[in-house]
Amino acid sequence: MRHIMIVKYLAVYVSLVFLCHELAAEENAQSHFIGAAGGDTLRLKVHEAVFLALQNNPTVTIQRLEPEIAKTAAAEARSDFDPVLSFSATRNETKLQRFLGSRPTPFQMTSERNEYDLALSEKLPTGTTLSTGVFMTGSVSSIYSDQYTGGMNITISQALLQGCGFGANLAALRRANLDVDISKAELKAVAENTIADVEQAYWDFYLAKKEVEIQRKSLEVTARQLQESQERVAVGKLPNLELAVVYAEVATRKEALIDAQSRHEQSRLHFIFLLNPSMPSGWATVPVLVDSLFVPLDSLAEIAVHEQLGMKYRPDLVQARLALQKEEFDIKQTKNGLLPKLDVFISLGRTSYANTFSSAKPDLKSPFYEINAGVTFDFPVLDRDARAKFSRAKKSTQQMELAMKNMERLVQWDIRSAHVEVLRSRQQIEATKVTRQLQDQKLVAEQEKFRVGKSTNFLVLQAQRDHIASQIDEARAMVAYLNALVNLYLVEGTLLERRGIQALNEG
Repeated sequence: MRHIMIVKYLAVYVSLVFLCHELAAEENAQSHFIGAAGGDTLRLKVHEAVFLALQNNPTVTIQRLEPEIAKTAAAEARSDFDPVLSFSATRNETKLQRFLGSRPTPFQMTSERNEYDLALSEKLPTGTTLSTGVFMTGSVSSIYSDQYTGGMNITISQALLQGCGFGANLAALRRANLDVDISKAELKAVAENTIADVEQAYWDFYLAKKEVEIQRKSLEVTARQLQESQERVAVGKLPNLELAVVYAEVATRKEALIDAQSRHEQSRLHFIFLLNPSMPSGWATVPVLVDSLFVPLDSLAEIAVHEQLGMKYRPDLVQARLALQKEEFDIKQTKNGLLPKLDVFISLGRTSYANTFSSAKPDLKSPFYEINAGVTFDFPVLDRDARAKFSRAKKSTQQMELAMKNMERLVQWDIRSAHVEVLRSRQQIEATKVTRQLQDQKLVAEQEKFRVGKSTNFLVLQAQRDHIASQIDEARAMVAYLNALVNLYLVEGTLLERRGIQALNEG
């Protein structure tokens, strides 16, 4: 009998040694995942991770340049109304011969002519063109008296039909300014998506670490269960067949732990990708999460309030409204293009004459003047180009209006769906908490029953599985609630404002 007991205890010892080797192999597998990181640590709170991503994330950095690029296009459109200063200077020398009258020999003639012009012109948004200038010319000839002329003039031209008014002339500039606002809305959308990705990645990484801890503890619990079962088999309180169930469970828990470690490493890489920290270790950086899971104090408002916020702040809806305004400016411009062209102009000038250059300078009191006035009229008979542009602008606007209504419905649907998910996930927190507490009690009861011989390994291990699942479900419920809140703020377009970020569009 003693020999049998010794053999059973030796079997238990060998099994324990085997289990230790298996646990050591599991630790080596874990160290293999950790070895893929093994770089500098980066301690972060949620808001610190958000600001780091907004500062370093390449997608945000690229999109941040779009408003600046759009501003250059607006400046280019504004340049149509910039004053233009022009200056020209020419000198002409000629030498020729002419036959004069009946003289048999040709007569040679030389002449020199100098011209200087200085002008300033500007186009106004009303369709008015203003120009003023001064000029001086000098002519020296071998047969004529020297003559110098100086003068000044001002010309005003006004479009009365096509090209008249602010609507037609400012359309391009107003569209360019709207493009600046559209690029800012696009930047906001990119930034909010980045914030949502970072916060969700933060809590996903936290959850992955939590799952690793739970799975590791569950493996330790199963190992102790195996040890206790082996001791009972050794003393004859359990049949050998009971060990097969526990060994299988140990292997299953090891698989679950390896999978959890892999998810943990994947979530770390995703988190680092979003943060893009400027650290020497790069991809090997190990984030250390300072914040723990919590239930925010944010209280949900009525669904109508969230819809109103979405109608006002949703970036893609803002972009659509701005694009619709651009189409309306196109209608005004193309409608003006249907009109015939009717312009009036008047030009006033004063001219002075002298036989020396210095005496011929422009003089407002000169008795010599020139007045020109007139009307130009242009009427395309068919005008197919203008009609086609106007028709296309109207149909594009109608299409945009229909798309706007559809987008508003999509935004309402997004917000309502996100609101339902927040309510569901919040209720799940308390439900999973109660489930986890009951599973705690169930596991303790099953373990006590096993110790007094009123339960089996299968039932104990099943209780352990349910206990592990309840722990993971409780953590997932809290993470799901945090992510659902972020998603609600994202779909209503208020995530930047709720995070207190206001200076995103500044260069």
